Amino acid sequence: MMRRYIFLTIVFFSLFHVASAQKKKGRTPEKEINIPEGLTYQVIQYREDVKTPKRANQLGISYKDDGQKKKPVVVFIHGGGWANGDKDNVLYQVFNVAKQGFVGVTISYRLVSEGDFPVCIEDVKEAIRCLKSKEGELPLDLDRIGIWGYSAGAHLSLMIGLSPEDTFHSGTYTEYDCKVKTIMPVSTPTDFVIKPEREWFPKFLNEEQVADIAFQQSVSPTHYVHQGQPKIFMIHGTADKIVPSYHYLNFKKVCEEKGINNFTLYEIEEGGHMLYFKRRQDVMPLFKEFLKEVKSQNI
Repeated sequence: MMRRYIFLTIVFFSLFHVASAQKKKGRTPEKEINIPEGLTYQVIQYREDVKTPKRANQLGISYKDDGQKKKPVVVFIHGGGWANGDKDNVLYQVFNVAKQGFVGVTISYRLVSEGDFPVCIEDVKEAIRCLKSKEGELPLDLDRIGIWGYSAGAHLSLMIGLSPEDTFHSGTYTEYDCKVKTIMPVSTPTDFVIKPEREWFPKFLNEEQVADIAFQQSVSPTHYVHQGQPKIFMIHGTADKIVPSYHYLNFKKVCEEKGINNFTLYEIEEGGHMLYFKRRQDVMPLFKEFLKEVKSQNI
C-alpha cells in the first residue's frame, strides 16, 4: 500500500531538490528594480497577514501608461519547487510584455517555508481575484487574461485555470472569480497519483498527505480537466528528468478522452527541465503564439 501513496512526494522532492541546489534557499532576496523607460510599475499587497512575510503575497504590475483603458493581461508565476523564488524572478518577462502593450503581472505566493503546502494554490487563486478587483483602477481587460507558469509555477497556473472556484478558496474577494482565457504551462507537474515509485519523503509533506490519495488527486491538475476549460499551450521537453514525460502524456491522454479540443502540446526534442531558458530559439515562437491568443478578441 505504501508504494501507492508515494508518487506525490517524488515530484515534490525532485523539484524541491533542484530548488535547494540554488545559491539562495527560500525567497529570493529583494533587489532594486530598474523600471524601463515608458512603463509604470507598482506592487500590490493582495493579502495582509502578520504571520507571513509581506513579500510572500504580492502582485507586481507593469504597463504602458498611454491612456488605453483596457489592455490584455499576462500573468507570470515563478518556479522553484514550491520552495524557492519570488515574483521578481520573472519581472523581466513582465516588462517585456508590458512594452508590447499588455499589462504584465507577476505573483508571489507562500513558499513551503512560509506556509504548509498547498496554501500556495490558495494564494495564486486569491491573487487573480484581487487583480480582477482592480478593474477600473488599472487598464485591465478581464476577458483577455493569460497565465504563463514554469515548473511549480506551471502547476499553479493549471490549478488556477482548471480547479473549481470553491476549491482552495481563501474567502476573500468573493465577488470575483479566477477565470482566465488561456494558459501556457512549461515543464509542468500535472499528476501526483499515477506513477508510484520510491519510498522517501520531502520534509514539507506531512504523513496524512503522503497517505491520502484523495489529497494527491486534489492537487493534481489532470484531475480537473473538463469541457469548457481555458485554452492550454503546454510546453515540455522529452528529456526532462525532473518532471518526466508521463506528466504531459497522461494530461494529453485525459484531454483526448474527454474530448478537449483546445489543448495543444509542444514536445521539445531532447529538451530538459530548463528548456524554456536554454532553448529560446524553440520556445519563443510558441510564446508569441500564446501572446497572440491572449491578445485576440476571441472569447
